[in-house]
Amino acid sequence: MINNLDIFDSVKSEAIKELSSEILETTFDLMTDSEVLKEIPIFGLGFKSYGLYQTLTESFFVKKLMKFLFELKEIPFDKRQKFIQDLEDKEETTKAGEKLLITLTRLNDADKATIIGRLFKHTILGEIEFNDFNRLSHIIDNAFTNDLMLLKKNPHLGYIDENIKSNLNQLGLLKQSISDFQKHQEFLDRQGSGSKAIPKLQYEANEYCKILINYGLE
Repeated sequence: MINNLDIFDSVKSEAIKELSSEILETTFDLMTDSEVLKEIPIFGLGFKSYGLYQTLTESFFVKKLMKFLFELKEIPFDKRQKFIQDLEDKEETTKAGEKLLITLTRLNDADKATIIGRLFKHTILGEIEFNDFNRLSHIIDNAFTNDLMLLKKNPHLGYIDENIKSNLNQLGLLKQSISDFQKHQEFLDRQGSGSKAIPKLQYEANEYCKILINYGLE
């Protein structure tokens, strides 16, 4: 049932402007009675379907979808509509919508939906390429949320454990290189320590990580 829903009908809905932080904290039972949510296409359909209702309650899909849409509420309607129209002109709407919906369904942490919502907001505003958004959505889906939050306002990766850096590198957020141990050896020789420099792995944020920090972890 979820795969048959069109998330972009909700993205361009004027009703998302009425979403509030209070609604985000509402229990699911009260959500189903919310007149605001019923005006948003994907919720209006979902609350009428018992099968979808069961799926939503089990997967926290409603909470994740609300957090995603909440980040889009301040984008002018014409910009949201134009973005979706551009996808339609490229005949990419259905595929892109299904991929996004599946990603949101699969997320194991509702806070990830907020991060993806922020990235999608800046994609609609033309500050992030759509392909980069898709790649980052995949990365966020597979990441440990606490690891991602360590990157917030931390482009130089200060105080992040080496094992976590390794994990972030494997996810595709960091660049890995070997330290210039030759210079270190020259320094040790000048000091007369007799020690041998040992090559070490070093990490730095790649372009995807910088996009995530600047737009998704704002």
